Amino acid sequence: MKLAYPFTLAVALAMLPGCGSTLTGLCEDKCDCTGACSPDDEDDCIDNLEDAERAAIEEGCEDQFDEAIACMDDEFECRGRSIDVDGCSRPLENLGSCAGLDVRITLWAALFP
Repeated sequence: MKLAYPFTLAVALAMLPGCGSTLTGLCEDKCDCTGACSPDDEDDCIDNLEDAERAAIEEGCEDQFDEAIACMDDEFECRGRSIDVDGCSRPLENLGSCAGLDVRITLWAALFP
């Protein structure tokens, strides 16, 4: 009985939405779309997005990062072998204004090689 509460809590926490799964999903979608990713490329994409997230958080721009990622996740379209995220220029600009151009470039470069 003592293990029931921690186990239930762990399961509940694992089911909460978070950027980690979205970041992974975006990188998986990128690789599926472009068809040009090795497993290392996908891992590098995830690492770069996580680095951008950490930098945004350090600058106090977590909300802007989350908004940009959510937009990219919602707007993601694969056209041929190209990724399109029409409609995300404003959230990306907001992120760049808050966290700096380096964070915006890191985010963009991870998904658009």
